[in-house]
Amino acid sequence: MSAFAKFYFRPAKGEKIHTVIIPKEDESCGIVGKVTDGERPVTDAMVLLFESDGQETGKLLSSVITDEDGEFAFGPLAERELYVIKIYKNSLKLRELEITV
Repeated sequence: MSAFAKFYFRPAKGEKIHTVIIPKEDESCGIVGKVTDGERPVTDAMVLLFESDGQETGKLLSSVITDEDGEFAFGPLAERELYVIKIYKNSLKLRELEITV
């Protein structure tokens, strides 16, 4: 079982990003992440998952709200596909990440 993950982002001062990609036994992949303000979890942030072709953000695939620990998860996802994650809190975009699973 193997998985390939590639991330492109520029962290802001004090920002910490923790993302884990976990292949399941059936070899499907998922994305598990945590949104923080650098120190504390950000609850009730909206996390949107889009498909992408590398040039443009495509169709919205899924959306979740972070829990009390600032955590979110998407899956199962197709391997070797490019995705964009956008994170919002109170209508303010906090982050945008491009991820290949």
